[in-house]
Amino acid sequence: MHPSAAKHLLLVLAAAACSFLPVITYTHALLEEETQPAAHQNVSRPTCIPHERDALLAFKQGITRDPAGLLDSWHHRDGHGEQQDCCRWRGVRCSTRTGHVSELRLRGNSDEYCDSSGGKALVGKISPSLLTLEYLEHLDLSFNSLQGSTGRIPEFLGSFKNLKHLDLSYIPFQGILPPQLGNLSKLQYLDLSACAFGSTNSADISWLTRLPLLQHLGLKSVDLSAVVAWVHVLNMIPSLRVIDLSYCSLTSANQSLPRLNLTNQLEELDLFGNYLDQPIATCWFWNITHLKHLDLGYTYLYGQIPKALGRMTSLRYLSLSSSTSNNTITMMMTYLKSLCSLRILHLDNCFAQGTVAEFIDKLPKCLSNELQELHLPSNQLTGVLPASIGHLTYLRTLDLSGNYLTGHVPYEISLLTNLTKLDLSNNDLDGMMTGEHFAGTRILQYLYLSGNALKLELDSDWQPSFRLRGAGFAGCQMGPLFPAWLQWQVNISFLDISSTGIIDTFPHWFSKAFSSAVHVDMSNNTLNGGLPMNMETMSLQLFNLSFNQLTGPIPPTLPMSLEYLYLSFNKLTGPIPPLPMSLKNVDFSSNQLTGPVPPLPPNLYYLDISMNSLVGPLPSDYGAPMLMGLFLFSNRISGHIPKSICKYEGLSHLNLANNFLEGQIPPCLTNIISLGLSNNSLSGELPSSLQNCTEMIHLDLAMNNFSGRLPLWIGNLQALQVIRLSHNRFSGSIPTSITNLGCLLYLDVAHNGMSGSLPRNMSNLTAMRQKFWSESPPSLPSFCQYYDEFRYNQNIGLSAVTKGLELDYVSVDNIIDMKMMSIDLSSNNFTGEIPKDIATLYALVSLNLSRNRFTGDIPNLIGAMHSLESLDLSRNKLFGDIPASLSNLTFLSDLDVSYNNLTGRIPSGSQLQTIYAAHPYMYEGNDGLCGPPLQKIVQATLLQGMITLVQLKKIMYVNSSILERDVASYWVSGWSFVPYYSRKHGELHISGFLTNCTTKLLLLGQD
Repeated sequence: MHPSAAKHLLLVLAAAACSFLPVITYTHALLEEETQPAAHQNVSRPTCIPHERDALLAFKQGITRDPAGLLDSWHHRDGHGEQQDCCRWRGVRCSTRTGHVSELRLRGNSDEYCDSSGGKALVGKISPSLLTLEYLEHLDLSFNSLQGSTGRIPEFLGSFKNLKHLDLSYIPFQGILPPQLGNLSKLQYLDLSACAFGSTNSADISWLTRLPLLQHLGLKSVDLSAVVAWVHVLNMIPSLRVIDLSYCSLTSANQSLPRLNLTNQLEELDLFGNYLDQPIATCWFWNITHLKHLDLGYTYLYGQIPKALGRMTSLRYLSLSSSTSNNTITMMMTYLKSLCSLRILHLDNCFAQGTVAEFIDKLPKCLSNELQELHLPSNQLTGVLPASIGHLTYLRTLDLSGNYLTGHVPYEISLLTNLTKLDLSNNDLDGMMTGEHFAGTRILQYLYLSGNALKLELDSDWQPSFRLRGAGFAGCQMGPLFPAWLQWQVNISFLDISSTGIIDTFPHWFSKAFSSAVHVDMSNNTLNGGLPMNMETMSLQLFNLSFNQLTGPIPPTLPMSLEYLYLSFNKLTGPIPPLPMSLKNVDFSSNQLTGPVPPLPPNLYYLDISMNSLVGPLPSDYGAPMLMGLFLFSNRISGHIPKSICKYEGLSHLNLANNFLEGQIPPCLTNIISLGLSNNSLSGELPSSLQNCTEMIHLDLAMNNFSGRLPLWIGNLQALQVIRLSHNRFSGSIPTSITNLGCLLYLDVAHNGMSGSLPRNMSNLTAMRQKFWSESPPSLPSFCQYYDEFRYNQNIGLSAVTKGLELDYVSVDNIIDMKMMSIDLSSNNFTGEIPKDIATLYALVSLNLSRNRFTGDIPNLIGAMHSLESLDLSRNKLFGDIPASLSNLTFLSDLDVSYNNLTGRIPSGSQLQTIYAAHPYMYEGNDGLCGPPLQKIVQATLLQGMITLVQLKKIMYVNSSILERDVASYWVSGWSFVPYYSRKHGELHISGFLTNCTTKLLLLGQD
């Protein structure tokens, strides 16, 4: 993989990792409430020092929000006017000997860490008043939003002389790590893990060497790409036990060390998600035999693992997961024989070959009573899951997803009585699974079987002993009846039963049984009847019922927690009711809904109600200030586009095509990425505000009444991939700046009144030159690969006249993914020659220049356009020969050069003959064309007395026998004449077919 692509993948992995709760090594931080003496206990100890109480209250003054009430107990005086003992405040601990504040534990809610809104965490700043707590040893402010106005880690934190524990992890800081933290000479625990990759960074971490007692170092997601000698720095801190440098953009781990000082103390090393890209055997840590935790996942290491792995007998956690199959790690299974302490093994995407049975059977026997988690997803393991899997009785997690496993799931899976998670998704498994498979899995919580051809044959009265929290069965056969056993899964949070062959109505118990469900996907089934009742009691955040046969209205009472609601491609009717305020993404497309466009929830950013029967004007105020995507095409909406749409500054995708709109485009759209307004009655010129849409990729205004000239600034919209302006009243020439559009895939200005010659430098349309442009060759701008999250919702009426028909490309997405590059300039008044460099657009699939006034020759190099499937040059004024290179176009299936002034012999070739057989009109209207497959009909009437049959013989043959009435053909001077003749009223009529390029009738000459 290219390094830049690999680093991009690491960014994606880092972003994904931030959605999971970080592993907390030191769990005693979670026991604050249990160890803190309650206020009513009679504990003899000194009360807090007054000036330290004042310092804590000053810290509280810097907190602007405390939704969880962490500091509610912090008051100067109680209800009786007495000064409060700050040592009894929540999160505060004092020395029982001196009364000085020694610990401040204000850890936020880890479930909402890095929430931009603050969630339930403390919001505000870290006040320098804390420096008054000079005896402070433990400071934990993690999982809060205490970045303050500067957003930086305060430098004054380096002034705590007695601090041993500092945890500022997952506070959304930005900027450089302050080297002043190196002054904390007594520090044993330091965690500065960042909220988002690269939000904090450091080019020099040498200040860590001034922390000689440091045991725990957490710098997850801190950008250390500029730090070269990071291994040397850490090697100078021999006290280290835990090192977490995951997602730090480290680029090397093979630095040679004169002496390794970390061999005796280091127990945990986490380098997950760095781009090390080197042979795994060259890494520096293989001699640290006391390691208990080694995470090398997604580090782009490759090659043979050294034998030293077998000497790491203390390992309890090992991850060698690879990022791609190109970075395959190979390992002798014998190296695992001595790793009898192993509890968790991650080998994602590591193996290029092998069977799952071989792997399971080669696991050391000592692990059968030890191994708790086995992760083998996204390998290329094949074969049948062996019955010996039942020997790993201590397994809690078994993940074999994304492999090539075949056959049936063995019944021995039920022997895994400690199993809480089973993931066999995305394999080629088949056969039935019955209740016997789950007889022993009494504590199973997560079951994922999606992407297989399995059939779940479970009785309607089967009551499983487990209570699932997550379940995925997409693509498995569970129908036709709604699975009754699911009613007992009352703890379920995630459920995917899409494409499972259910043909049924919703059961009456649905809303009650799934009241705790957060994510439910039942799309692509044949659910019929109405939507479930009493859904307002549910906790749903995502509900997907698309592609079913549901009828009736949308119920007025939907879950108030709902954020994503997908009901597209059903048969729902009636008006749209008021929607829950929590909704962010709504898709009701392709139903039979009626009435006006409804008021929108305030948090909505995506709305698709296209292909319904909505009526009336667009609302003057949508009520969704964060709206990004609005898709209302193919309805019956009338009136104007309201100017209030200008208020939605984040609106990037607007599709109102196939309605009855009129008037002009509001002159305020400046951030549009995709604009679809085709098939309305809109008019006016292109608003100049569109020139500010520099990220626009799709512009479709076809079938309206727009007029004026195409503006020169259209060439500045260099991200444009699709331009469709056909069937309007545009005039003037195509601006020369259009050749600046290096990303352009599709250009359609057909059926306008445009004129003038075509711009030169057509070869600058780079994307149309690259057959495999998705591979990002250097000649293409990087923004041609722009990711459009709404790309599947573009104008579904996108079409082009190609192969003689108007073909529907369905969506912009198809144009982009199918590489259907097309230029259609037909039915205008363009003049001049066809630019010769148009033949350099090698990726072009369709070219239509018909019904114009082009003159000159067809470019000779047109045969170099090897991707061309349709070429229409008909009804112009072209002259000269048809280039012989046309016969090189092996994909060409439609050709029309009719009604020009072309002359000469038609090129030969089986491809052109095949096209002619299907389209015999393709050469019509060109009197100067000749040669196969054309057949020119020539008739001659020989009047008695003017020419005799003998004279005819002399003209009609050369070196041939005497003419007989049944002779089939004659050759004269290289041209063939196939005669047939008869007598009528004393005249001899001779007719035939000339099949060469001679047009004069030589038969009438005298001898």
